[in-house]
Amino acid sequence: MDSDQVVLEDLDTFLRALEVEENASPHTIRAYRSDLSHFGRFLDAWLCGRETDYRGGAPDGGQSPAGPETGASRTVKAADIDTGAVRAWVARMHGASLSPVTMGRKLAAVRSYGSWLCRVGKLQSNPARAIRNPKAPQNLPRFLSESEIQSLLESPDDSDLGRRDRAILELLYATGVRASELTGLDTDTIDLDQRTVRVLGKGRKERLVPFGSCADAAVRDYLEVRALWANRSAALFLSPNGSRLSTDGLRKLLAKHLGNAAINKRVTPHAIRHSFATHLLNAGADLRAIQELLGHASLASTQRYTHVSTTQLKAIYDKAHPRA
Repeated sequence: MDSDQVVLEDLDTFLRALEVEENASPHTIRAYRSDLSHFGRFLDAWLCGRETDYRGGAPDGGQSPAGPETGASRTVKAADIDTGAVRAWVARMHGASLSPVTMGRKLAAVRSYGSWLCRVGKLQSNPARAIRNPKAPQNLPRFLSESEIQSLLESPDDSDLGRRDRAILELLYATGVRASELTGLDTDTIDLDQRTVRVLGKGRKERLVPFGSCADAAVRDYLEVRALWANRSAALFLSPNGSRLSTDGLRKLLAKHLGNAAINKRVTPHAIRHSFATHLLNAGADLRAIQELLGHASLASTQRYTHVSTTQLKAIYDKAHPRA
């Protein structure tokens, strides 16, 4: 059987409910569809006693072993999902050496699907509820120093692309927005007079984020270039052909300017967000204010940044402790 023809029962209905009822982002919907498709193909093979990897493919990475209904479409019923199947799937992910974070995300998709099946009466209990996420290492967020940020922001030249890239980097650091939030900005979401930008974050929640004079000047300068590139796109940041800048394009331009600035670190757009939060914290900003600026639903997410301010804490200790 072609494993691509295997689907979980009511998967499309679940994903529509996730989008409508929980305001899940398109990125989340795509990730859940992929993860649950892998689980469905694995489950179909597991129920038939066929050995596969966590994606339902052959353990050696080849074609999925054929089942008894080759060429036929098959729906895996909700009633066929049990805790043993989910545990077996997790074991296959361990065998593939997936990271704890990746396994946790995939398990979250199955848990969410299981909860929905319970709500609509397809299952009596969630088969994934009792399975804990693999423990992820507590890595400190990667960030750039203030001097490295300064070098990065000064790296674009005065060409049209350079003016665009400078505006992107300035606004990214000035606001701490996520990569998808920045590329999703439209021209009507930024208020240059008030120096604020309206950001659509996770769960489609809006927040208003201020930015400073440097970002304001860089964006105003870029808008002259944008007028030459724009067609009918509402996007704030464009490629020269007039299309919206993608997150992949953002990563590539960041890598380019990191090289230009001679910064030899593996840095993603998210590391600029970490730098934004770390530098605010080091300057004495309130943690709850940083939480609002970042759009974190939980303060626990923001508290990760308290661990990256060792230099500041040591300076405070040396200054304040009587026997320092």
